Amino acid sequence: MLKIKTVLKTAPATQDEEYDRRKRGMKELGPALRSYKSAMAKAKASVKRVVESLGEVCKVFDTLSNDPNIPNCTKDCTLALAASMDRIEGALLSGFNTAMDSTVLSAVDELKAMYDECAKLEAERNKVMHKYDAYREDINKKESVYQRKSKDALASKSYCAEVAKRDELAMCFEAADQKFKDTHDQLTQVRATACTKALNAFMKCTSNFMEEISSEFNGLKRSSESAMQVLSLGMHAEYENDN
Repeated sequence: MLKIKTVLKTAPATQDEEYDRRKRGMKELGPALRSYKSAMAKAKASVKRVVESLGEVCKVFDTLSNDPNIPNCTKDCTLALAASMDRIEGALLSGFNTAMDSTVLSAVDELKAMYDECAKLEAERNKVMHKYDAYREDINKKESVYQRKSKDALASKSYCAEVAKRDELAMCFEAADQKFKDTHDQLTQVRATACTKALNAFMKCTSNFMEEISSEFNGLKRSSESAMQVLSLGMHAEYENDN
């Protein structure tokens, strides 16, 4: 049963500590859900900017190596970098964005739907509660007036109808309150699952992209190290010839 506290001579209101706790949780979850998609959109935009920056780096090295005196091994490295950037800007970035949209963003869809349903039921609960409190307040005031006059409130022609309406609203309120709390219990369970799945989807999507980028640059690193060895041997040979 609901715990109802009424303070006479003040605006009476139904108070429920359990509901207050649930309401605080709803207030925290709502903004987090609204921020989720915008945060993921920013993550996608940041990755795109990184890829675009790497593309600019690639263009710079292409220009720097466009000289007859640049060793062929170095030019081969710049060509390899350009080929890697084609893959990164194409298939890799596209794959990252697709994975973000299909697995990360969709990971909270069920949670968002459950939250919206819970918010709707909360609004319905509070609407009934306000009507119930209003009837209860009017009846309390009427009973106080009749008590001061040492009269029975039953003498009022509308009293019985008002009491019946109050009791009807009390039952409606209890039903609406219970429905909200039952749905909120489901929301809590879905939240735990969705949070874990969303976190895992984001980590998997991001780590896969990073590993693919790392694989490209590890290959480029080996090519550049080979070019350095060729350059070093060439400089050493020139030194030996000069002497």
